[in-house]
Amino acid sequence: MQKPHLGLGIKEAEMNKAPIIVALILAVFFLATSCGSTPKREIGGHVPDFVRTAVGRAPGNAIVGIGTVRMANLHVARTISQTRAMTEISRQLQSVVKDMVTDYIAATSADPQVLLAFQEAITVTLSQNRIQGASIVYEGQDADGQYWVVTMITPRNAAAEILAAAELTAARVPGVPPTVLADGRMDTALARQSQAAIAVLGCN
Repeated sequence: MQKPHLGLGIKEAEMNKAPIIVALILAVFFLATSCGSTPKREIGGHVPDFVRTAVGRAPGNAIVGIGTVRMANLHVARTISQTRAMTEISRQLQSVVKDMVTDYIAATSADPQVLLAFQEAITVTLSQNRIQGASIVYEGQDADGQYWVVTMITPRNAAAEILAAAELTAARVPGVPPTVLADGRMDTALARQSQAAIAVLGCN
């Protein structure tokens, strides 16, 4: 009786295992690269580690604001820090509008004076309005008594805030082309702002 060729069986088994090993290696590689490809957000100022952690919890495409103050009265410190964080969100939305208007002026033959007047008017409206679509990611006090608030707003909510302000502004500045705030231009400007360094408003 002919003995079975054990060497061939071993080779076949090893060959069957090879695709599995390759797949596992690729899975580990893609997991490592995807985790390592998300850059840490730059923060324009010294902040505690728990603030950096809170910023990291916000979606990568969100606009983030940080407000802080040191006061003996915790309730007042909390209120001021929240207000400052929301003010920083508003400031960034104003930067988004400026970015869109600048882009539109460069790409078209529209009257720049009308567009700049629109930009100024909508900036005032955004600064005066309460930002409805933003939310608090984290708030707390550090060991030195400094109170911190981290806020964020998603691109969808940010676009809604800008469009609402534009609607209020339209009556004061007639003749503004509606395409200034077109979806594509808005998306690009919001994405650019979400990657900008995060300012810390009120850092002592």
